[in-house]
Amino acid sequence: MELTIEIKAKPGKCQELYQALQALLPTIRKEKGCRDCRISRDVEDGEVFFLSGHWEAQTSLEHYIRSTNGMALLGAIKLLSEKAGVRIGHDAPWEGIDVLKRMRKKT
Repeated sequence: MELTIEIKAKPGKCQELYQALQALLPTIRKEKGCRDCRISRDVEDGEVFFLSGHWEAQTSLEHYIRSTNGMALLGAIKLLSEKAGVRIGHDAPWEGIDVLKRMRKKT
């Protein structure tokens, strides 16, 4: 399962967002079911970052999003981003960050 999060930094928060994502990367990679996770930067708009992860199953991704580490990721996005979009699945449509917030509320 592919997860891609496109994050546009708030004005003046680009470096802080990048540092926050880099700090979270090792914990994401250690999560059960995470096969790979990477951060990339848009070459045309340097204030846009992509967090791309490959998960064994949607249940693994959901477990991460509901964890303390998942909450830290969502908190960083809320605090430092102007806007964010999420795509769960390779050919899936882009959705708002609310899709991950709803995933947190699932039991």
